[in-house]
Order: sequence, then structure tokens, then C-alpha cells
Amino acid sequence: MKTLAKIAVIVSAVLMLFSLLTGALYRVFIDKGWVQKEYVRLNIEEETGWSPEYCTFVLGSMMDYSIKKRSTLEDVPLLPVEEGEMFFNESELSHMKDVRALTVKVLNLGFAALIIGTVLLLFAFLVLMKGAFKPFSKAFLIALGVLLLIVIGLGIWMAVDFDSFWTAFHIVFLDLESSTFDPAVSNMIKICPAELFFDIIKHFALIAGLGLLGPVIFSIVWVVLKSKNLEKPLTTTQKIALVLQTITVIGALAGLIADMNKYRGLLLIPGIVGSLIMVIGRKNQN
Repeated sequence: MKTLAKIAVIVSAVLMLFSLLTGALYRVFIDKGWVQKEYVRLNIEEETGWSPEYCTFVLGSMMDYSIKKRSTLEDVPLLPVEEGEMFFNESELSHMKDVRALTVKVLNLGFAALIIGTVLLLFAFLVLMKGAFKPFSKAFLIALGVLLLIVIGLGIWMAVDFDSFWTAFHIVFLDLESSTFDPAVSNMIKICPAELFFDIIKHFALIAGLGLLGPVIFSIVWVVLKSKNLEKPLTTTQKIALVLQTITVIGALAGLIADMNKYRGLLLIPGIVGSLIMVIGRKNQN
């Protein structure tokens, strides 16, 4: 059973890392404020004749459509509105359908990874108790290290030949033919210059880095910590407190994937109660 629990810990760490990354991706898709600031910085109005506000509306519509917060892009008007034309042509609409399918699939996988990873971690915890945290931390840091090596490799590829990277990405994940547009006639290309994509990648990296900061610190602490107290079995009070705190952590991670801003306060309640139970339990022990 312990061997199975250790395997579950390793799988859980990889799944949790993936769920964090998909959570960061979701935050990028809903961050319209950053998009408008980026368009102002890029001086998009001088390049296209469209204001940063209008470009933000269009790109925001594309982002909402990609995560199913908008049902269609066929109703996005082309300025000036009096002409009655729509912003996207048939080829662009077809491409965005492919983007939507890919994005939704990735986010769904991320949410599934969060659920499965949580179940596996709780199983390992019930079997190994506190002994589950150290192998989890090691597996998480190793998985993160492998990911960083992959990211560095992709970064070098993009820096050396971005066009080939972009082509390969579309061949693997999207339909290359439907993703090729004439810059002279494509409105979507006009509001999506190459520099915007680079900056979106940087923005994603920043959000992911901040999201990973807590788990990385936690993992490092548990890997290097060698206190004998860690080997002591947990009391019933400590188990209850840890479960409540875990609920808060999982809720916070889920909040990266699902739009749960309205419930942030509620998510803190289990963690606060768990901390109080832990404090009371220590006082009783003393």
C-alpha cells in the first residue's frame, strides 16, 4: 500500500503543476486590463487607426470566445459601425473555432488534473501521513525542473526562428491552413502583431511564476526540513485542521481556473478555522 501511495504522490505532484499552469493560462484570458495597457504601449492606434479601447474589446471578445464566456464572434462590428461590416471574416472565424476547441480542452484537462491530483494526494496522505509531503515536494520540484528545461529549449527556438516555431505549433495543435492569413486584408492580424504574442507569453510566465512561488517555497521547506517532529503521527485535531487548510488551498487553485472572485472570502474560512483548531490543539497538548 505504501508503494502505491508513493506512486500516487509523484503523479499528484505532476498533475498539480499542470493545473497551476492551466490556471495561469485562464487568468491571462480574462485579464482585459493588461490587454488595454499593452495596446497603449504598442501605440496600436497609430498602426491600425483603431483606439486601444476598441482593440481591447475585439481581443477581449476573442479571449472570451476561446474560454466559452462568449457564444460567437460573428456579431463583433468593424469600425465605423455605420458601414455595418463585421470584424472577422469566414477564415478567421474558422480559425477561432479551432482555438476555442484547443483552449477549452486544455482548461478542462487542467481542472481534471486538479481534482485527480487532490484525490491522489489525500490518498497518499491517509497512508503515509506527514511522510507524503516530502516525496510530493521532491516530485514537484523535479517536474518543475524538467518543465523549465523544456521552456528554455522552446525559448531558444523562438528566439532563433520564431516563424518555424509558430508553424510547428499550428501543425501540432491547430490547422495550419486555416491559421494562415494575408496581413493586408486580415483585421485579426492587424490587432495581433508579433510583439503582442511575445508580451502575452511574458505575462503568462509572470502569472505562472507568482502562482508557483508558494508551492515552490513549500516544497523546498519540506525537502530540506529534517525535524524529528515530522515523523510523529498526526493527532485527530491536526488531521482535521490539515483537511480544512487543504480545502482552502485547493479552492484557491480552483479559483485560478474558474472565475471565483466573488467567493474569495468564503474560501478563506476553512483555512482560518483549521488554523484556529491547530492553535487550540497545541495549547491543549501543552
